[in-house]
Amino acid sequence: MTENLLLVPLDDTVVFPNMHVTLAIDAGDEERVLLVPRHEDEFASVGTVAEVVDRVRLPGGARAVELAGLHRGSAGAASTSPDGTLRVDVTEQIDDEPVDGRTRELEREYRGVVEELLELRGRGGAGEAGGPGRIAAFVRSITEAGVLADTSGYSPDLSFEQKVELLETLDVTERLELALRLQRERLAELQVRRRIRDDVQSGAEAQQREYFLRKQMESIQKELG
Repeated sequence: MTENLLLVPLDDTVVFPNMHVTLAIDAGDEERVLLVPRHEDEFASVGTVAEVVDRVRLPGGARAVELAGLHRGSAGAASTSPDGTLRVDVTEQIDDEPVDGRTRELEREYRGVVEELLELRGRGGAGEAGGPGRIAAFVRSITEAGVLADTSGYSPDLSFEQKVELLETLDVTERLELALRLQRERLAELQVRRRIRDDVQSGAEAQQREYFLRKQMESIQKELG
């Protein structure tokens, strides 16, 4: 399905399907818009079709809209409307739901890596009643492979370029493979940092013990004359 939508450029920002954002823009009477990541003058080839769910007035009278990401959309021919806004032909890219064993295996691996990441960061672990943390529980509750892969887009550790690559990966299994690779890289980095921190802490504790032992020996020697 192709439709003509208002193009909303997002400078160095990526919004994924299922995300909710509020933008200080005037969307007029539009019901849907296409959110496209942009760096300098370069646009991504894929954006997110978003539904306008609310229109608000900001302090000072400026307009803003609350948007809900629906699905990916490939940008086609663009044109400038009489009011000066940029519009673009958009081909909807609805995720397939692969049911093969490889995809299911990737889903399990991805959830496992994310939970390790959360544990290393001290977030998403056991709650007050010993249950799973909210973030880990949220990831485990997702049943669609494409949506699961897109949760990487929430990570502040991914660069703008990595998020654009994730957004532009239309094949669900390939996207999940990419998301898993990115999260594994992040996990490896955090594990190295943890080892370095533990080594530094262990070395500092050893030096402290040696210092106190030396002081004790000096005190004993003084008492013995």
